[in-house]
Amino acid sequence: MATIKDVATRAGVSTATVSYVINKTRYVSEELTRRVQAAIEELNFTPSKVAQGLRRGKTSTIGLIMDDITNRFASQFTRGLENTSAEHDYSIIISDLQQRPENEQRSIGMLLDQRVDGIIYAGYGQAEQQLIELFSEGFPVVVVDKPLSSNKLPSVLIDNRRSICEALKYLVEQGHRDILYINGLKINRNSVLRATAFEECSIELGLSFGQDSIVYGDYSLEHGHDTTLHILEQNRSFTALMCADDLVAFGAMAALKSRGVRIPEHVAVVGFDDDPMAAVFDPSLTTIHYPMFEMGRRSFEVFHKIANKKRKTPEHVLLDTELIIRRSTESSFRDYYTLFRD
Repeated sequence: MATIKDVATRAGVSTATVSYVINKTRYVSEELTRRVQAAIEELNFTPSKVAQGLRRGKTSTIGLIMDDITNRFASQFTRGLENTSAEHDYSIIISDLQQRPENEQRSIGMLLDQRVDGIIYAGYGQAEQQLIELFSEGFPVVVVDKPLSSNKLPSVLIDNRRSICEALKYLVEQGHRDILYINGLKINRNSVLRATAFEECSIELGLSFGQDSIVYGDYSLEHGHDTTLHILEQNRSFTALMCADDLVAFGAMAALKSRGVRIPEHVAVVGFDDDPMAAVFDPSLTTIHYPMFEMGRRSFEVFHKIANKKRKTPEHVLLDTELIIRRSTESSFRDYYTLFRD
């Protein structure tokens, strides 16, 4: 996708000149204007939306791009964002990608057409370069939940590596050596980062790790349930399961119990998110608390600094997670050897 720098290079002018032509904020000679307009047409550059964003008045609206508005993260994060933004008289316009990364550029275009004052982005990274271009032109952009490939944009995130390693170390301290990880979608960068963390920390802790130590799927009860049944049918040796989120963990626990596998006596289970159900599930689920509401609140604060010109360089906020220990990992797996003994 062409950028304003590409247009400037093709036209043989500065990016400032291109901006002047687009926004009509200064006089530019007819010859230079013609060259810029020709370059825009040749490169199929669509500057109108960016130009609107740069020269419009404040609308007190923020565009929120979510990968999937049906999941718990979306609801908790949005509550935190809306509660804080309302205190400053901002409204939120949500664009749902419906788990389709190819929808990202369309979503950005739609939000710019709505003349939003900035974008908070929880997408897949497909539109990273476009967002960087917007931010470089003074348009507020804040990345949340899933890190991008670069650090060129402001962000509010968690430390995936520390979160996974803390839970893995805890399981090892409980005596576990054979640990499997049921992961989420490969297109989700958090899934990739957590899988990498699981592999690296397993090796650092002296655990055996193979390609079958991680199983990918999606973030659903069905994935946790069906994957766990498949693992049991393979008679694989394991004493603990770590799961991509609590829904996957609930599905895994249901599958284990359906086959007479006791939790935690036979197998320990760890989730990720700290869903309210985790505290009342039977047995209660050990999980990593993800501060979703707080992430929504802090993302507005980062946006507000940019919008009010109080911060020009990207600010990176890293929120703490917490391992919440419950019944599903109590250190009593003395029946393990009976369960998997030939």
